[in-house]
Amino acid sequence: MDHGDAAEPMSNPTRTARLGRPPPRRPARDARSFPSPETLIRPSRSTDPATPRPPRRRIAEALGVALSLAWATGVSGQEPPSVGVCPDGRITNVFIDNKSIFDIDDLEDGALGWAYGLANKLHVRTRASFIRRELLFEVGDCHDPVLLEESGRVLRSYGFIARADVFAVDQPDGSKHVVVDTQDEWTTKIDLGVSFDDGLQLEVLDVTEENLFGQGILAGAFLRRRRERRDRGLRLELPRLFGTRLDAVAAVGRTRVGEFYQGAINYPFVGEVGRFAVRQTFRRRDELFPYALNPGDEFSHVLLPLLDERAEASVAFRVGRPGNLTMFGLGVSRETLEFADLPSSVDVARNNDFGNSETAPEEYVGAVIGQTHAASTTRLNFLVGQRNLRFPRVRGLDPLDGEQDIRLGTDIGLTLGRSLGVLSAGELPASDDLYSRLRLFAGHDPGTSYVFLNLGLEGRYLISGTSTGESWRDVVGELDVYGYIRSRRMPGHTFFARVSGAGGWLMETPFQLTLGGRSAVRGYNEEDDPGARRLILTLEDRIFVRWPAPDLIDLGFTFFGDLGRMWAGDVPFGRDSGWRGTVGGGLRVGFPAGSRGVVRFDVAFPLGEDNTRGPIFRVTLFESLGLVAGFFDPQLERSRRITVGPDFFVTEVR
Repeated sequence: MDHGDAAEPMSNPTRTARLGRPPPRRPARDARSFPSPETLIRPSRSTDPATPRPPRRRIAEALGVALSLAWATGVSGQEPPSVGVCPDGRITNVFIDNKSIFDIDDLEDGALGWAYGLANKLHVRTRASFIRRELLFEVGDCHDPVLLEESGRVLRSYGFIARADVFAVDQPDGSKHVVVDTQDEWTTKIDLGVSFDDGLQLEVLDVTEENLFGQGILAGAFLRRRRERRDRGLRLELPRLFGTRLDAVAAVGRTRVGEFYQGAINYPFVGEVGRFAVRQTFRRRDELFPYALNPGDEFSHVLLPLLDERAEASVAFRVGRPGNLTMFGLGVSRETLEFADLPSSVDVARNNDFGNSETAPEEYVGAVIGQTHAASTTRLNFLVGQRNLRFPRVRGLDPLDGEQDIRLGTDIGLTLGRSLGVLSAGELPASDDLYSRLRLFAGHDPGTSYVFLNLGLEGRYLISGTSTGESWRDVVGELDVYGYIRSRRMPGHTFFARVSGAGGWLMETPFQLTLGGRSAVRGYNEEDDPGARRLILTLEDRIFVRWPAPDLIDLGFTFFGDLGRMWAGDVPFGRDSGWRGTVGGGLRVGFPAGSRGVVRFDVAFPLGEDNTRGPIFRVTLFESLGLVAGFFDPQLERSRRITVGPDFFVTEVR
């Protein structure tokens, strides 16, 4: 039902809020970013406290403040705050306008009003009390535009909030009334993930409420069956644990070969103003690592069972100001990787039938045994980062017509982890090494478009225990360049371009990449062309059309082409693929209108000699390429055993 905390009473609340309300939810399509409400309210006055004011203006403002304070004192009988404590005014009221999914008063299609109303009634609206707790200011504080801007970004980081605007309205006495205007996404989701890669496949059955009781609590049950993975479990995410800014996460369930447990209690940096963060995580998982084999082989995969266990406790602090922050951190972590009953535990599967595996022949076991380095290592980690970012709001990059906060500027992080000879697990050896991890992000808007760079490099330098001349192990690198090209001459079109490279060198832990899949060369299956180093180029035209019900649903089309190549390297069953290409197109749907979420229906055709393979049809309930999905390569993540770094302390999108 559409319930929520009642917004605070105000004199004619709707009219008061609209005095400074930002533009409608759907401005002109060629607008590059959402206008600042502060600019709309007070266009003639700078909001930067550092901006000098002419002497006459300062005298006039001081006189005006004095008169307002004298008037306020005479009316209320209370002592006014000292002049100069709040040069930009004091916040005297905060109004929460927490809308449901559809703002019926602003919709033009009266014929579908009943549908909008029904959706609102079935939805649990985000509570005003939850929104108020997320704000970085309260009544009585001095007005600070940075805190208002960051509060809006914190609210928008939640996936169940489609839009959040936080802006101030000047009052005659020099104080400020702040309006917090939010609108929800649809939060009760039944995710029925279907793929047609190899016939009709049910990959996901996920029932989730992302905003339980309107308090930001995520609770869900899931079944995920994709390739070798078969997970069944429950998960719970609790923001604002016990009324604090602690976030808690818990998940438990079964895999195809065992069990998994995951838990975390984190205090992340709060936007750009947070100075302190704590991270504590634990994960234990029994799983299979699948090695894809080459076409024509008797088997499709070699399956290596392993136990992956990780724990971390870290603390970090930041110095500087928003837009120029330096981070320092210190922590302890332990990574355990174990392979039981080798070599008899290694299996093979035929035709992707992972439920009917059989014991692997000796030659297949010998091919993967070099990547079964078991160890339990405790590390002392040192972290440092430099963050120079701003966060404009842009409409229609990855969503069809929704807004997203993007990062422009640079963000660099370095992690150094020295192994310690303590807290080993059982009789497993401990590595004597130095772990290094470097991450670099850069974002730039050269005009009407946006360009983003993501670079990552990590590896272990052996201090002792090497019998060869090579001292580096488990070196993993990735490079992503994303471009969004838009032109006022082609309204409704966003051209997305990508160059993505990934690779592994001297791997002692399970590692293999493939060229096909939904986020790679899309005309090929996920197990096609295994190897160690991969390069992918993508060009996609995303077209948004305001039809047929623009107030209810966003609709668009896409045409794309992929080109990729795999190099064998030194991983098991690797091969040089040569260049592979695909072309395709599809339908993109966003619900409700203005949502940040996208459902894709794509069909991709292989080119060249492989055009006889036939097309691949996929349905994905998310945008798999772009900033919303993140610079995330699932095949790199499954091989990354150490997850410590400055970037893990900041949550950009929840």
